[in-house]
Amino acid sequence: MRLGRVYRRCSRCGAKVEKRACERCGSARFSWTFVVDVARKGAPRRQHQAGGFATKAQAVEAMNGLQTAASSGTSVEASRATLGEYLEQWLQAVRPPVIRGGTWRGYALNLRRHISPRLGTVALQQLTRASLKAAYVDLAEHGSPSSGPLSAKTVHNIHLTIRKALADAVEDRLLAANPADGAHRLVRDRPQMHTWRARELAAFLASVQNDPLFALWRLAATTGMRRGELLGLRWQEVDLEAGKLQVVQQRVRGADGFTYGPPKTDRGRRSIALDPLTVRALGAHRQEQAVIRPTFSVGYDVDADLVFARADGSPLDPDTVTGLFERKVRTAGLPIIRLHDLRHTHATLALAAGIHPKVVQERLGHSSITMTLDLYSHAVPAMEAEAATRIAALVDAFGA
Repeated sequence: MRLGRVYRRCSRCGAKVEKRACERCGSARFSWTFVVDVARKGAPRRQHQAGGFATKAQAVEAMNGLQTAASSGTSVEASRATLGEYLEQWLQAVRPPVIRGGTWRGYALNLRRHISPRLGTVALQQLTRASLKAAYVDLAEHGSPSSGPLSAKTVHNIHLTIRKALADAVEDRLLAANPADGAHRLVRDRPQMHTWRARELAAFLASVQNDPLFALWRLAATTGMRRGELLGLRWQEVDLEAGKLQVVQQRVRGADGFTYGPPKTDRGRRSIALDPLTVRALGAHRQEQAVIRPTFSVGYDVDADLVFARADGSPLDPDTVTGLFERKVRTAGLPIIRLHDLRHTHATLALAAGIHPKVVQERLGHSSITMTLDLYSHAVPAMEAEAATRIAALVDAFGA
């Protein structure tokens, strides 16, 4: 244990008080102060002093707590940085490629637009859970001038960002504990998932069969691939003869625009089997590209090798593709769903058809089968009813 000492200090002039009254100014009012070495074992001496304690016992208790923290390595470095200053430093430290570009942009938006304007001037080491909770309430009620009140899910995402940033501050010994821990809890009320029934999906595919991107729409519907995975797919990863493809990259939004990155999860790197009609659609799409390519001469982007691209072989804008899909849906007169809902439709139809959840998980690239079953729990009752019918049929066959 590091040695420390406590002593009385005059409340008027700050001098040490050895007797009942201050020898410098004569005041009989004093408080207790402690000083203790907080350097790590083997490191040069570094003293910490704190005062203003009403009693000697309070000073001794605080000193012992600091000594214990110093011995266990949980004491913090003194810092005058504000929360805003720290968050900017943190954002620079985690810029891509440390984290994905899209993730970084989300972090920056959450912190710069919503947290720093409210709490940026607060000293980092003075930040409290109560102040964070108050900020979350303000976000839910008022949000920002451009967005208005924020949903509970959006506020929770902001909370997760600040909690992660402050967790790093704890690891860097700038904070003894994370004030964001437990500051916000999301009561999950998952909105109803919008999917198509089989006949609606068939009607959509029939309505776009002459569209230049028909192969993309069909591939999305029959594989459940994510938008970024579809737009990052290269011909070198497609084996039409074997009827399968490999997902190895996706097109993602980075800090400076769209770029390419690995799949969303480790399970996202996967092989997907293709049905014959999807193989045929991809084959026709490839032939169309081969016809168009010579018209661009050396201007065609051969290196990209993209399955779905502009006429000159350059990448498609993901947002443009989403907009195209939405217009196609409206033209077809079908219930409005998002492009991502084709993924949900694929999974729902597969589970309802009795395909094993493990197979669905692997096709979708989910990190676990639990996630698949939780996300598509609405399809489970149909699976259970089918299971009951099949089991009863097996048993009754022996009793006939």
